[in-house]
Amino acid sequence: MLQTIQPGGVSGGPEGPRIRVGHLIHTMAYGGIETALLNWIRTMDRRRFEVTLICFDNPGATQAPFVEAAARDGIAVELVGWSRRKPILRAARELAAIARRYRLDLIHSHNTYANLVNLAAARISRHRTVNTLYVWSNGLGFVRSALQWADRLTMPFFDQVTAHCQETFEATVKLGMQPERLRLLVCGFEAKVAHLSSEERARRRAELGAAPEDLVLINVARFWPEKAHDVLLNGFARILARVPTARLWITGVGPEEENIRKLCTTLGLDSRVSFLGFRTDLAELLAQADIQVHPSDVEGVPLAICAGLAAGLPIVATKVGGLPEVIRDGVSGVLIPPRNPEAFAAAVVRLAGDEMARRRLGAAGQRFIDEEYSLKAATRRVERLYEEILARTAAGTRRQQPAAGAEEVWTGVRR
Repeated sequence: MLQTIQPGGVSGGPEGPRIRVGHLIHTMAYGGIETALLNWIRTMDRRRFEVTLICFDNPGATQAPFVEAAARDGIAVELVGWSRRKPILRAARELAAIARRYRLDLIHSHNTYANLVNLAAARISRHRTVNTLYVWSNGLGFVRSALQWADRLTMPFFDQVTAHCQETFEATVKLGMQPERLRLLVCGFEAKVAHLSSEERARRRAELGAAPEDLVLINVARFWPEKAHDVLLNGFARILARVPTARLWITGVGPEEENIRKLCTTLGLDSRVSFLGFRTDLAELLAQADIQVHPSDVEGVPLAICAGLAAGLPIVATKVGGLPEVIRDGVSGVLIPPRNPEAFAAAVVRLAGDEMARRRLGAAGQRFIDEEYSLKAATRRVERLYEEILARTAAGTRRQQPAAGAEEVWTGVRR
């Protein structure tokens, strides 16, 4: 049996018994949400918290990259059975059994199916329930719209609802959630920066097909429709016509990859585009690139962008979701309208011809991550919220109460 993360021999911290927390996630491809969750777990105070990570066991084992990433961080994962038939009640019984085995005080769920299973399991094991809402968006197709509808309907039944970024917070309030019953939990970021010598950088770039004079663009995103890889490639075709030395590296996995590879071939870009798949050496890859590009349609706050900021890369990204919360247009990056390959290309071409601007934007992004988006501070907010939920329970009030102060609604980042 896989074990939860437990600090050996410690029965409690200076403030009393440890709180037993479960995190439940339904992951189809390893990405920013998964990374943020692992970062929180790694950073939590082991004297005060015992954490059990729980993941759906999907058909085709699509959760494998996430489970492997957790293992690299020393985090074991409990699996809950799942199938294309969406067996919510069966999964809820399995989750309730895990909750009882580890005597979990609360379970924090991520993504719609995890939220539904969490609520159902709580009727059996009586644990407290927390969810995090990541994005609200239109135009994502019937299935995704139905999942958002389910999230909207189930929000009132959680002991605590949280939002991933200020944009999602405000959208959730517009959907009817009272702001005093909602909390903001930003992901934060722990900068992992690779420092390569000029010789090592050149060698590694050459291994990936980049010549010394090439301008390397990098995109880090899972292959999902809202990541707009079609805009990325159509924009890159325009860039290549004006900057013949441009080269594009695309990292990530997901169900849209085959379609995007076909589009790349159709556009005649195969010789200048490299699909690098799922990578565990992101910091090293970013250190080899010249500009990060992210023309997605829908976002919260992608950790891939935080990684690019930490690496000192100039970034061209769409002005959607939580991206304006971490990129200041013209200061630490360039924000463009979504679904606009020409605007995307024009922004990249401008930066391609202005090395000083690239350095200025990159330096500002590094300062932002170092000074204003700390993972430690973000994790402390998560911990305080868990403590508050259990304190409310002890006082006999299960549902969310008004926030103690305005700081609970502040992102900690500049708007």
